[in-house]
Amino acid sequence: MGHFIEPDRALEGAEDLHEALGIPIRSGYRAIREAQRFHGQFRIFDRLIERLAVDDLVCEDQCSIDYYFDLVRSLRDLNGEYDRVIEVGTFMGGASVMLAGCSGSFDFDLDLVDISAEHLQFTHERIRRSFPEAAGRVRLFHGDLPAYVREVMLPRGSGRALVHHDGSHMFDQVVHDLTALSFVRDQLHSIIVQDTHLRGPHDRMIFVDMALAAVFGTGMTFAPIGKVYEAQDSRTSPDRFAGHYFRPGMPEGMVLSMAANAFQYPHPSAAFDKLFPRETAAA
Repeated sequence: MGHFIEPDRALEGAEDLHEALGIPIRSGYRAIREAQRFHGQFRIFDRLIERLAVDDLVCEDQCSIDYYFDLVRSLRDLNGEYDRVIEVGTFMGGASVMLAGCSGSFDFDLDLVDISAEHLQFTHERIRRSFPEAAGRVRLFHGDLPAYVREVMLPRGSGRALVHHDGSHMFDQVVHDLTALSFVRDQLHSIIVQDTHLRGPHDRMIFVDMALAAVFGTGMTFAPIGKVYEAQDSRTSPDRFAGHYFRPGMPEGMVLSMAANAFQYPHPSAAFDKLFPRETAAA
């Protein structure tokens, strides 16, 4: 069963935050290094980048700068239509810090949901250092998305929520998460999903876009966001680490409005507790 946890204040003075939390750095990729391409196109994004430019944390991002730009622009375009953003899967806070940086401009609260307490703590501290004025609007939920739905959304509601999903990319797990959201569909404004272009080894079943189609139907309506890679790009070939690659011609992410889409799965007669028995919820 999941639950909210408090930020670890002992991390505020940590110089090597990732080492203090035992989080390894693999690629060290920082999207902000490519932000100059978007300078002058969107003032709010420019202000975020200015604040983040002094961030000296050792960390890495897993989204392109194109995705972060489009994510912020999507928040702007939907401004006033939601009052809470729920981010599922934080890793080291690449998207989270963008979301938090927008919380004041667009007046929303931010709930971070992750099965890793270490990733939650790293992300909150990254937010606190870059946007201290936003830290008070951020809550940390240690558990998976079905646990969050059970403990937070079903009993108390979340207002009008925008969900940003960048958690597990495995087909069955994405379907699992989206199925949980179907039970609180009246609370959902929209769902933004990342890595819809990602593929990998067959035993991992990485098909995020196919999971969306399984739940919302093959005729689902979405707005593409993020980077689209051409076939000649090296990143459309399996990498040497785990065999992951990006499908050419496919968007990095998708924005699905609940006003334009309907859950085709699970069956309307399904019961939450039958699909998500309490004893199997994440701790």
